[in-house]
Amino acid sequence: MCALLTDSIRAAALEDMGYRTDMIEFVDMEHSPKNIMLRARRVRPPRERELPACRALAEKYGFQQTLLTLIDQSPT
Repeated sequence: MCALLTDSIRAAALEDMGYRTDMIEFVDMEHSPKNIMLRARRVRPPRERELPACRALAEKYGFQQTLLTLIDQSPT
């Protein structure tokens, strides 16, 4: 569950930063829970639609998402 939640947050954050993202499963989830690859391609300028919800989920479940930290630290 945690792996899927963090991968979903990563994909939403990347989309807000202007990337089109795909989540690709390598192996069936019954064999390995950490087998998701995020593929991203920059297609437009950044916008902030999903980031507040991503930050709220990270706070609610008490984890630190490195991608969100990097986005917060980057100049606009």
